[in-house]
Amino acid sequence: MLGLNLPSPPTLFPVGRGGKGGESLAPERLALIFGARAWTYAELEAEARALAARLAALGVGHGSRVAMLLPNVPQAVFLVHAVGLLGGVLVPLNTRLTSDELRFQVRRAAPALLAHNQATAPLAMSLAQDVPLLDLDAEPEAAPNAFKQARDGWTPTAHDVHTIVFTSGTTGRPKGALLTWGNHWWSAVASGWRLGVQPDDRWLLCLPLYHVGGLAVLLRSALYGTTVILHERFDPSAVIAALQAHRATVISLVPTLLKRLLEAGLDARTAPALRVALLGGAAAAPDLVAQACAAGIPVALTYGLTEAASQVATAPPQETREFPDSVGLPLQGVSVRIADEQGTALPPNEVGEIWVRGPNVMRGYLDDPEATAAALRGGWLRTGDLGFVDARGALHVVQRRVDLIVSGGENIYPSEVEHVLASYPGVEGVCVVGVPDVEWGQRVVALIQPAPGAQVDSPGVQAFCRQRLAGYKCPRQVLLVESLPLTASGKLDRRAAQTLATQLLAQREVDSSLTPAPLSLRERRWG
Repeated sequence: MLGLNLPSPPTLFPVGRGGKGGESLAPERLALIFGARAWTYAELEAEARALAARLAALGVGHGSRVAMLLPNVPQAVFLVHAVGLLGGVLVPLNTRLTSDELRFQVRRAAPALLAHNQATAPLAMSLAQDVPLLDLDAEPEAAPNAFKQARDGWTPTAHDVHTIVFTSGTTGRPKGALLTWGNHWWSAVASGWRLGVQPDDRWLLCLPLYHVGGLAVLLRSALYGTTVILHERFDPSAVIAALQAHRATVISLVPTLLKRLLEAGLDARTAPALRVALLGGAAAAPDLVAQACAAGIPVALTYGLTEAASQVATAPPQETREFPDSVGLPLQGVSVRIADEQGTALPPNEVGEIWVRGPNVMRGYLDDPEATAAALRGGWLRTGDLGFVDARGALHVVQRRVDLIVSGGENIYPSEVEHVLASYPGVEGVCVVGVPDVEWGQRVVALIQPAPGAQVDSPGVQAFCRQRLAGYKCPRQVLLVESLPLTASGKLDRRAAQTLATQLLAQREVDSSLTPAPLSLRERRWG
């Protein structure tokens, strides 16, 4: 925490409370909108306290872990704040995982109970042997004194764990990042400094609440005393309608979602009050950013990760328009360095691993000292992502290290190839992966999802790439697929894509027209 003397975050978290005695700052302000329903902060606090009493009656108290298996519904919002009121630890679970995947996380986190509703009941029931279940749709039993007894005598600190958020598992089995009250507090404060906070802000939340980006919106809005417009799932038409009807001012998106919104008609007219569209979670193609800016959408490119409680660096809309290839300067209080494999800092414009330090960086991984020691070194978080810092001090993210393709001794960044392929006519989506190759170590394979009705010509794709990329970067095979595998947050699932590519290549012999003659070593290195 860099030795900072942190104020006590619970004086503001949760549900918009503040002041020396924790009195309500703005009980009458609108806190939550869901469909036709709305809650003020006073009403949200009442819901959270009622649920906290229910949890306390079941033994939940300071330090108790509560797993949340819920879609984006008001119950989830109430639960997040109820657990916080008791000083418990929230464990959000991905509702799209299988029973086996969830069982691994539940056994690792060992929660006191798992909260679900009727929508997730079948999945929850498959875990009943591993954790006690609480159906939030069931009629609660009265517990008038349970909340007071559980709350009395508890004073949280900035170093107490608030949330255990499991990583996506793209580098192996998911790891539980231990995020503290102070991590969330400083993430909110630093984001507010960079993007600003307006009294009438309304943040449209269509990212899942088990994703750190979705959870961050909820906690920040409670700190700011602003409004969350919650959507149960991402639907482009519904999002655009809400941007108009509720005059949303901020929205968090990943590139896939932004692309779908632009195709559905998102522009300055359909989003009249929008002042920030925070875009992160994956590399954004320059053409997509340019298209959004041309449509009058105030895109703010950002880079963050679960282990840093969301944002690390962010470029406000004006900066994004001026420097569309950068994610901006590190946030207030956050430091970024680019390091080589020995951990030595590299000069500007040299690519290396992105290291992050600041009060938003996690305490470590749950019950995994080896992974914690590997990730945290001298107060720095080793992200595993590759990038460089320019002369302005702004960060440029090149690629996740785990996704890097090494072919014939050359480093190939899939995002660079994907940006070229995404501009080919008729391409709806693209994912570039490396597959094993006896001669070159790895070879480049592109999975392309054609747009509806489009005819993507594979030889044409090859010729297109040869005009724009060095020969060694061009895909050796182009595989057309109906859809690309995505994670729950809408990002490309590269591990699944690599598995799919391997399976497709094994199942059928790729047509010779898709496989050009092997390049010479000289052509591969300098093509």
